Amino acid sequence: MASLRCRRDFCGVICLILTYFSVFYADYVVIQYVLIPAYADSVWGTLHGSLFNLVLLLLLACHSKAVFSDPGMVPLPDTALDFSDLRSQSSRMNERGCEGWTVCSRCETYRPPRAHHCRVCQRCIRRMDHHCPW
Repeated sequence: MASLRCRRDFCGVICLILTYFSVFYADYVVIQYVLIPAYADSVWGTLHGSLFNLVLLLLLACHSKAVFSDPGMVPLPDTALDFSDLRSQSSRMNERGCEGWTVCSRCETYRPPRAHHCRVCQRCIRRMDHHCPW
């Protein structure tokens, strides 16, 4: 699923490559121009370099997991639903009995609270905070 999403979002792939390139370049600069000149003959240089790279590795692992994990798509119905009577009523409670659920005007399906429609995937996404770079 992640490879399909990457093929459709060329700008997201470019942003991901630029992000990782910038992080690795910053790691090179910190080690080459800060730690080595300041701690050339000390054990502290090795300790600081190891801890910095450990934190960097953990940050990259968390970022990679957020980028490539499934954001939780709301399943689309098999048939088109008629929402003409639902839009005229209060959107606080729908016929499913769930508070906060609304109807998405683009994909015409029930949308849980805090879900948003993604224009790249053409689906409603539950956790939009890490799904798209925009």
